[in-house]
Amino acid sequence: MNLLDPKREIFLIFVGSFNDEYNQGFTLYQFDPEGKKIFLKNQTTKAINPIHFQFSKTNQFLYAACAQTPLHGTIASFEIDLQKADLSLISIQDSKGSIPCYVSIDEAEQFAFTANYNSGNIASFPLRDIGHLNPAKQSIQHIGQSIHPERQNEPHIHCIVTDPNNEFVFAVDLGTDEIISYRFNQKDGLLQSNPHSTEIFPPGSGPRHMIFHPNRTWVYVITELSNKVHFFDLSSDGKLIAKDSCNSLPETFNGESYAADIVIDPSGKYLYASNRGHDSISIFHISDHDGHLIFIGNVSSEGKFPWSLDINVHGNFLMVANQHANNVVIFKRNSSNGFLSKYIEINDVESPVSARFILQPRNE
Repeated sequence: MNLLDPKREIFLIFVGSFNDEYNQGFTLYQFDPEGKKIFLKNQTTKAINPIHFQFSKTNQFLYAACAQTPLHGTIASFEIDLQKADLSLISIQDSKGSIPCYVSIDEAEQFAFTANYNSGNIASFPLRDIGHLNPAKQSIQHIGQSIHPERQNEPHIHCIVTDPNNEFVFAVDLGTDEIISYRFNQKDGLLQSNPHSTEIFPPGSGPRHMIFHPNRTWVYVITELSNKVHFFDLSSDGKLIAKDSCNSLPETFNGESYAADIVIDPSGKYLYASNRGHDSISIFHISDHDGHLIFIGNVSSEGKFPWSLDINVHGNFLMVANQHANNVVIFKRNSSNGFLSKYIEINDVESPVSARFILQPRNE
């Protein structure tokens, strides 16, 4: 078989890089699982330091949160050419804050949201039907602090997502140890300025990323500073009900580590978390009965300072971006027990912090 065989599955890999020189962008690769090969396809710096990005549901567009400079952030949209493995810049807007580190799209794909980490505020952006970002329509500033003397002396929002019913927006604030939810008006894209609910974490936790289970009612949050995964039920009125928490590190580990990302496999049976410092990926089994987590163990991330995690559409590969090792590692995933084994790596990319798969369409 060869790459032109329409029956052969080929993936595109999009990698976003971030460094203190503010000169990095996207690198695109083609991944041939059967041939166990990776090919460099394209690079662009039209969006600087894309810390986090998301695809549209059709994979036609890419939206990125970009730390252009220490004081200026932007949100960018690109059109994706899946056949040519190329990105074309459509629009770029001021993020209304500094160091935007997360971007998400509402369920109807009419509005984009960003979390500005350094400035501690969120912003919403109307979308046109061709992936064009309009200027920010609203910005909401968080206030407060928590106990960590360096990381929590002011708000630092690290994640923003809508609930599966598109009724609420959740802002995950590492700096104040809170997740604040806002009612979302789907018609005009505005958030009700008064919070709908506030979930308070133990002091010094540092909540970072939040993800919904495929069943739409279980919620998992990873805390960067306390290295835990917290489990919640989502109530019918859009509030988080705390159920449990699990350590993402082995009990025998006493070093410095900062949890980063979480991802759930397509079957909803396994959850994975990245640990920067311990330089590992935690593996959890998700109880089919009640959603509680069972810690299975950790595997090496095969690099230093792992940031993002992603699982391909079939659930048979998991990918991690190791920022300080300048590599992206793809693991083969055992769907029956969740175990990971290194399959192949990309080692020619600088400071990767976000990496995602897309299945490349094949010509019949």
